[in-house]
Amino acid sequence: MQVDPVLTEIISNRLMQIGLEGGLVLQRCAVSTSVVDSRDLGFNIADATGRTIVYSVWMPRHGTTLGYMLQSCMKRFEGDVRPGDMYLVNDPHSGALHILDLAVMAPVHYKGELIAWVGNATHHVDVGAMTPGRAPLATDWHQEGIIFKPTRIVEGGKIRDDIFGLFLDNVRMPRYQSLDLKAQISANFAASQKVIDLVERYGVEAFKETVESSIELGEQQARERVQLLEKGVYHEVTYLDYDKLYRLECKLTIDDDGLHFDFAGTDPEAKTFINCALPCAVANLHNILACQLFPDLSVNAGTWRLVDVSIPSGTIINCNPPAPCSGASTITGWRVQGITLALLTKALKSTSRSRYSMAEWGWGFTDVQWTGFDQYGRWYSLRGDMNFHGGGARAEVDGIDVSNIAGSTNTNSPSIESYEYRYPVLYLERGIVPDSEGAGQYRGGRAGYWSRCLYGVDSAKDLTFYIGRDVGSRGVFGGNDGTSSRIILKRGTDVLSRLRDGVPLYKELEGEEEILPQQPSGLDRVINAGDVILVRGMGGAGYGPAELRSEELVRQDLADGLLSPERALEIYGVKAE
Repeated sequence: MQVDPVLTEIISNRLMQIGLEGGLVLQRCAVSTSVVDSRDLGFNIADATGRTIVYSVWMPRHGTTLGYMLQSCMKRFEGDVRPGDMYLVNDPHSGALHILDLAVMAPVHYKGELIAWVGNATHHVDVGAMTPGRAPLATDWHQEGIIFKPTRIVEGGKIRDDIFGLFLDNVRMPRYQSLDLKAQISANFAASQKVIDLVERYGVEAFKETVESSIELGEQQARERVQLLEKGVYHEVTYLDYDKLYRLECKLTIDDDGLHFDFAGTDPEAKTFINCALPCAVANLHNILACQLFPDLSVNAGTWRLVDVSIPSGTIINCNPPAPCSGASTITGWRVQGITLALLTKALKSTSRSRYSMAEWGWGFTDVQWTGFDQYGRWYSLRGDMNFHGGGARAEVDGIDVSNIAGSTNTNSPSIESYEYRYPVLYLERGIVPDSEGAGQYRGGRAGYWSRCLYGVDSAKDLTFYIGRDVGSRGVFGGNDGTSSRIILKRGTDVLSRLRDGVPLYKELEGEEEILPQQPSGLDRVINAGDVILVRGMGGAGYGPAELRSEELVRQDLADGLLSPERALEIYGVKAE
C-alpha cells in the first residue's frame, strides 16, 4: 500500500488530539488538586507492539515511563491481552516514575484484533506507606506503600471490585483517590473509543501505515536535529543535598549515531528514599531532550532510537530493591534533568540553535506535609504548595519568574482557594522573592514564596523535608548561581486573632523563628494553630557575565521592585536614580 501523505497527516493529528482529549477527561473527572489543578499527568497512545506513537503532551516524562509500564504489561500478560481489560501499575521497577504515580494501561481491539494501546498516569496523594504520601523515613521500599506490578483492574469492560477495593483499603484518602482512579479508567475508555472511531473511518491499513511512517519520521527528524549539535564529548558533575551530599556524573558523546549518555561515576544508591529506578532516570533525561532539543517536533518511539543511556546498576539513579525510592521523581529524577540540560547547553552553545542553550533552572523539592483530622472529623493529608522556582536564564532572554522546574511543561499551581476548600488551612501570601535571581548578562528567574497556617483545627502532624538548601542552581558561561531553597517556621504567632483586620504578612508576625532541617527526624513534630510556615523556592541561574547586562534591563528590574538598589550597584554596577 502506498502511503498517502495527506491521509497520514490527518490520522497523525487526530491521534495527537486523542492523546490530549484523554488527558482532559482524566483532569475533568478527577478531584485531587494534583490532577485537576496541577495537571500532573501523562497520556500516551502506542501501537499493538507497544511502540509509542503519541508521547504525552501533558507532563513529558510520563510519556517515557508509560512506555516502560506498557512493556511490563505486555510481558506479564503475554498471550492473555483481552478486549475490555485494563492494567494497573505503580511499581518503579516496572516503569513508574515513583510509587505514588499510578498508571492504567488499556489495549484497544478492533474486530478482535489488537491494534493499539492507550494509557495514562497521574500522582496519587497516598499509597499506604509508613507515612502519608512520600515516605522520607523509609529505609526499605516495602515501607513505601502497596506495590502493583501489572495487575488486571478492569476485566471485560468492568472494574474488578477485588483489586479496586484492595487499593482503597490500603490508602489514606479513599474519598479522593477512588474518584481519581475511576477518572483514569474513564479516560482510557474515552480514548479507546476515539481510536476505534478513527480506524472505523479510515481503515486499519491506513492506521498501521500512519504508525510506521510517523515513527520513521520521528527518527528522521531527530537525526536531523542531532546533526546540528557540536559533535564531541561533554562532561558534567552535579550534586544533590539531603542527609549528605550526593554526586551525579555524566559523559555525553555526540556522534553520527546519536546521543550517548554514560552516568559512570554516580554515587551508589542511598539508604534514604531519594533513589530512583532506571525508568525514572531515563524519563527525566528524555523530558529535557523533548523540551530543549525537540520542542517543535512530534516525539515518538522513533525519536528515542537516537538516544542511548547507560547508568550503572546499584546507583542513586538506577537503584535495586529493596532500596527505597518513593522520592525518586522529584529528587534524583530532577537532578538527572539538571545534568542533562547542562550537557545539552554546552553542545548547543555554538550552533544555529544556540538560543536554546540555558542556565540551570531551580530544581529543589520543598514538601510541607501536614496530616490530621479536619473540623468535620475527616482524616486528611496535605502536601506543600508547588515548587516556586525560577527558570534558568537563556542565551537571549532572562529566565522565567516562578516557573517550577525545567521539564514541567503543562503543570500549573493550584489556587489557594482549591487548597482551602479541601483542607483546614489558610494561606497568608504568595509572592516573588526579590534579589533571588542568579545574576548574569541575562538573569535567572526569581523564586517564589508562600506562607500558610492551620485554620479551624488546633494541631496537625508535620513531616516537612526539602532538597536544595545547600546546593542552588548553577550559572553558565560566567553567570551567577541562583539562591537556594528555604523552609522557615514561626511558632506561636497571633495570626488568627489578627484576621479580622485582614490577613497579615509573614514578616509582620512575631514569633520564634526556626529554619527547618532538610531531613525529618521522626513523626513527633506537631504544628499548632498560630504556627506559620514560610517556603521559598530556588532562584534560576544566570547566563553570561553580570557586567555585560544592559543598564536598561537593570533599571527595569529596579522599577519592578524586584531588584534592590544595593544589589544593582554591587552586582551590575548600576546606581539607582
